Amino acid sequence: MSISYIPRVTQLDSVQLDEQVEDLFKQLLFNATKFLEPGILQPILPELELLLRTWIFKYSLCEKKCTFGQEMLSLKYDTTNLSKSKLYWYYGYTIGLRYLKDRALYSLTSNIKVQNFCTKLETFQLIGDIFNFLRFIQTGKYPVLIDFILGLELTADKLAREDLTDLSWTRELLWHNLIELIGTVVSLVNLFGLKRKMGNTLKYVWWRKHVRSIGGEKSPTMTINTVCACCSNRPVLPHVMGCSHIFCYYCLTANKAADPEFECPKCYFNGNNIIKFSIT
Repeated sequence: MSISYIPRVTQLDSVQLDEQVEDLFKQLLFNATKFLEPGILQPILPELELLLRTWIFKYSLCEKKCTFGQEMLSLKYDTTNLSKSKLYWYYGYTIGLRYLKDRALYSLTSNIKVQNFCTKLETFQLIGDIFNFLRFIQTGKYPVLIDFILGLELTADKLAREDLTDLSWTRELLWHNLIELIGTVVSLVNLFGLKRKMGNTLKYVWWRKHVRSIGGEKSPTMTINTVCACCSNRPVLPHVMGCSHIFCYYCLTANKAADPEFECPKCYFNGNNIIKFSIT
């Protein structure tokens, strides 16, 4: 008789065990080849990892209908819904795409279009993982995105952790996954743009005067008391962007690179032309 309810912690733990099993095999491979001349394996490292993941896939999912991590916790996929075509799709998504990305990073580092495509593909996968994790927390099914896409459900005849009563350990595992989720979300957010938008919103909320400067209204002048509008120190390589304030070159270009809509923190002017300041 199979168990209909599988705790979320057990499912998450099986995913982490799969990652640790792969890392363990990699470590064994590197230890076995550490006496080879440096640089021999580096050009074919993506192919070695592809062979390793394929071997793991063959002797886990193909033969046992479960990953090694799931087998350790007495879990397995529902065989009535695990067809050969779904195994092919599973292999292509989890192993094939990863190999193509790694090979592109190794061989096509100078091809900007390929690198941008890989970055966008990875971003879409991260966003999909985030939404899937939120859905998994609510429903308790499909801890991995590919499981949800293919409709692969986990079953169990018994639970290796059905007698687990250490609630502190359970909370630690859930907090660990939540922190990883938050870190992933933060990496996708333009913090500079968010800071600018929140600052403008707060100025309106607290009824502060918020007047945008018009470029050319007043020419910038530099005196002995002039400081950078960003860092409030003496301007290093003074530059301007159309308003009456002067910036350090690195302060201005770094903020513009991080947020193209960067505004002068003093007058809120948004200039697109960064010009070297010259005394006339």
